[in-house]
Amino acid sequence: MSGQQKKVLLILTGIGLVYFIAFFFPNATGAEDETMLFRLSADESVTYPVVMRMLTPDPHGVETGWFRWIIYGDYHYGYPFYLISALVLLPLRILLGASFIDYTQLNLLLLRQFVSVLPLILAAGIMVYLQTRFRSAVLSVLLFVFMLAVPGFVRNHLSWWHPDAFSVLFVVLVIFFLDRDRLRFGWNFYLAALACGLASAIKLSGIFFFLTVPAYILAGLILKKINLRAAFTHGILFVLVMGLTIILSNPFLFYSGARQRMLEIQVQKSYEISHGYVHEESPEYAKGPRYWEPTLSRWYGIPLFLLFIAASLLWGAIHGQEQFVNRILLTWFLPFTLYLLFFVSVKPDHYWLPVMLPLFSCVFIIPAEIWTFLQKQGTQNPSDLTRWLGLGLFACLVLGLSILFITNLGYDLSLFQSFLEQEKELGFHWLMEIWVMAAGKSILI
Repeated sequence: MSGQQKKVLLILTGIGLVYFIAFFFPNATGAEDETMLFRLSADESVTYPVVMRMLTPDPHGVETGWFRWIIYGDYHYGYPFYLISALVLLPLRILLGASFIDYTQLNLLLLRQFVSVLPLILAAGIMVYLQTRFRSAVLSVLLFVFMLAVPGFVRNHLSWWHPDAFSVLFVVLVIFFLDRDRLRFGWNFYLAALACGLASAIKLSGIFFFLTVPAYILAGLILKKINLRAAFTHGILFVLVMGLTIILSNPFLFYSGARQRMLEIQVQKSYEISHGYVHEESPEYAKGPRYWEPTLSRWYGIPLFLLFIAASLLWGAIHGQEQFVNRILLTWFLPFTLYLLFFVSVKPDHYWLPVMLPLFSCVFIIPAEIWTFLQKQGTQNPSDLTRWLGLGLFACLVLGLSILFITNLGYDLSLFQSFLEQEKELGFHWLMEIWVMAAGKSILI
């Protein structure tokens, strides 16, 4: 990594750190105990007791600690989500002992910050790198800030501890490792398979690389990077690594009872996703782009803007400096988007996170291409008409994106404020209590 790239990385790290800390305040609200959590949250109230159970020994001694850590019970989401969540709270569990269960707000604050906020920041940073290579500090910073301000991403950070952020991170890592591999079919190719397995193990999103991997191998064949036998071998090995990752990262699959319960839950969930939560027909559960429009417009952008960034992705896949990564991204974008638009009845905005975060990294592709064109043409004495048309188009795009960013920022701030005011803010008395406990333990040691 060059000195310029290190400088850009340092700047983005600082921005990401400030962004991460900012969400500390709204995420430290709204759940003084599990009873309040049950009233305020439909999702966290289900997953939180699972992690508490993993970290709390069976008082009757019937279940061993390892049993509680592996047979966790809620198989809507994969084991890596619960394992990571439990590991986030493990230091607090060690520090406070059994009394850690009394610090519901603190526990949720840590889970929200490290399981929902941090992975999405990292995913956004990786996508910025893939699109800019950190060559330009201005472009990298603008893209990073623009992505972090998308309301759909911000909403994911507010009082929302969920597996989606880690699912998105592993999706982005698949793209990252395939880009690093560059048709060499080396270790990075199999690290992509590992990341794909983890994305599938958490929330099945990895299975939507079913177009990407064959297209990638086919590209290797066409460009004569590998022969037919090697293509077949690498394809089989990718599937094996991915499959083994899914199995080994979900150790409950080795227990027949847990495995059967997981299958039952997934069948039920699949039916709900494709048919809705009620049996009678309802426009709310109709399928197709126009029925998704209210959700997409509210959280990600109006259809015209979304078509623009989709066109930017297509342009980036056939032209520009980062064709390779954008071709990978295009093969990911198409199947997942078509699945959501035409096969999913329920319409929560977070279903789009694995698609939208990589897609939003393409937002500056066309403006950057126009600017590069104008700079090149400026040295070649272009006609006044060419210059004015280019400058006019560039100015219109910059103005439109600026208005959108300001609008998003205003919406983000209103969301942020509403969560701050929704519940009584977490008092910091627990910091003193933890400090006293830690000091007491250190004295005894």
